[in-house]
Amino acid sequence: MLMALATSPAHHNRKRKRLRSDSVPQTDCHCPPQSSAGNQRQRTPPSFWDNLSRQWLTTRTLREWNRRTALAAALDLPPRIDHHDWGLERFARQGGPDLSHVRGYPNPTKSPASSHTMPSNQSGSRKRIKTGEASGTTTTTKKTSPYDRAFEQHLIDHRIYPSRYRHTDRESVQEPDNVEELRTMLARSRASLSPSRFTDRKWEEFEQASEQAASENSVMSKAFPIIAGTADNSSQENLVFGNLKELTDGSITQAKPDVYYGSPPEQLNEHVRQSLSEYIEPTTLKTLPILPNCFAEGKGPTADTSVGRRQACYDGAIGERGILQLEAYANGGKAQYGTAHTIASTYHSDTGDLTIYSTHATQSSDPQHPIEYHMRKLNGWKLTGNADHFRQGVGALRNARDWAKKKRDDVIAAANRVAPYLNTTDTEDGSSSPSLVSIRSSNEGAQPESETSSDELALDLTHKSPTKAPSNPSPPAASLGRHPNRASQSKASRGRKPAT
Repeated sequence: MLMALATSPAHHNRKRKRLRSDSVPQTDCHCPPQSSAGNQRQRTPPSFWDNLSRQWLTTRTLREWNRRTALAAALDLPPRIDHHDWGLERFARQGGPDLSHVRGYPNPTKSPASSHTMPSNQSGSRKRIKTGEASGTTTTTKKTSPYDRAFEQHLIDHRIYPSRYRHTDRESVQEPDNVEELRTMLARSRASLSPSRFTDRKWEEFEQASEQAASENSVMSKAFPIIAGTADNSSQENLVFGNLKELTDGSITQAKPDVYYGSPPEQLNEHVRQSLSEYIEPTTLKTLPILPNCFAEGKGPTADTSVGRRQACYDGAIGERGILQLEAYANGGKAQYGTAHTIASTYHSDTGDLTIYSTHATQSSDPQHPIEYHMRKLNGWKLTGNADHFRQGVGALRNARDWAKKKRDDVIAAANRVAPYLNTTDTEDGSSSPSLVSIRSSNEGAQPESETSSDELALDLTHKSPTKAPSNPSPPAASLGRHPNRASQSKASRGRKPAT
């Protein structure tokens, strides 16, 4: 009976399927990870690594190397033999090989073969690996971050530069035109932080909260509220910017700042919000703050400070792009290049360091990347040093937050003034139709004839002629986007050429 079962065709098929599934490594290409409730991490696509101008030796780089090596080994498997090996089956029925001489031999602490063919869908997750029942010891792998040096190199390749980045073809660091205004604004004192109102005792409470924070979440929930204080400023925490256009080529994770400050959506004309939604509305929830241009990133005692800096660089470029979009809408295609409109800050609880950065954009002669974003460190303070340092640093952060709000209010007011004139345009038969002014941009490269391209950062604006122009209209000064309703433009509007 046992022989009949072993030689049955169904048994052979099941055995063959089992051997094939166990021998082929599980890779990104063959077996996509099953979605699981709770911990589902976005995987970096292969194109991210293929397009980097320089490869950095990071944990994620090594993991991608292992994934590709395992895939190559799987493709080089020798052809399978379909005939049945009766001798091996008889040998197994008789007990197999004698392994008595290896009894009591300790298990290896790490298996090179298993790590070599580890599925990449386990990357970035926290795992506990037993090293042996006899020893009872366990090891925990360190959780990796997508914001490593490869991520920074990707931003640089798309002309999004971190603070103090040295260009090989330029003599000095790119400074914003309003850097002196920014520094003067940061140094302004605040009555709410005077020694009589914010006493040394309150500072000691902050110092204790910061030093006892064991994780990023505890830093943002216990220490950062003391830094931020109370203000009439719309904000949100830990919100994924899932509604915004990709800043580069779509191969990096979406931004998720710890805190961002924006404006109430009802403050901006509804038609303008719909026109520029993919640049100024972080999510599809219409009640959350829009046009974010002030960000804060906090890190726990064991976190790498460079991770927060890279996140701030990413956040700042997204915020500056949104301001430029709305400026171009309000000013006939003219945007203030070289002037900073966005603030990003980082705080590290272990060192007590608070750092404030600005972000500004400039035009480039490179047709593939016509817009560059520059992060600039404005100042830094050690908040846990003493109460005076705390007052200076926290005062500067609150001043920067108020300054960013004023920038938003100004550009929103300008957009609201021209919105009634841009909502309709004249068609060739004299009727009116809706008009949308949007800014298309892509630091991946311009696609002039495509409205659905993933290349979204090459600024190229064609401004429509309004039916009734406001007094002293500004002529287009920069090409920042393509009008999505070209068929409804008047002949005079289509004949106009934007200035470059």
